[in-house]
Amino acid sequence: MRIKNVIIYESIWDMMPELTNEQAGELFRAIADWRLGNQPVFTDQLVKGIFLSYKPNLSNMEENYNSVVERNKRNGKLGGRPKTQTNPKNPSGLLETQENPSGLLKTHDNPENLKEKDKEKDKDKEKDKEKDKEKLAEELDMFSPVAQKLVEQYLK
Repeated sequence: MRIKNVIIYESIWDMMPELTNEQAGELFRAIADWRLGNQPVFTDQLVKGIFLSYKPNLSNMEENYNSVVERNKRNGKLGGRPKTQTNPKNPSGLLETQENPSGLLKTHDNPENLKEKDKEKDKDKEKDKEKDKEKLAEELDMFSPVAQKLVEQYLK
């Protein structure tokens, strides 16, 4: 089986500025003839040399293509992916519905209880702030009255 595409490598593009329009056209005509299974005809020996140096790449492309085609044929004979149940109400093919569609497991909390937990966290934060103020007040008692006034002014 002949390949459907031909890759033109950069080495060929690098040679193009050195060729005349006639030589470039003859080179591409030779590649097209080879791709169609015909023997290319050359009038210019330079073009023939470029084509003959590029021909191994074309042959490798054809071998790779044919190996992929054969591999796909073998895989196709294996039957492919198993058929899914055709049920328009259940396009995912699952046989049963989910017991817990909200995604919550029995170990997770109910989303309605999350607001209560947030309130509890806020209360805990307030308690921590009060404790910090009490500790600061105890530490201020250890200072002289002048130092206490300076610290109080600084904290305001």
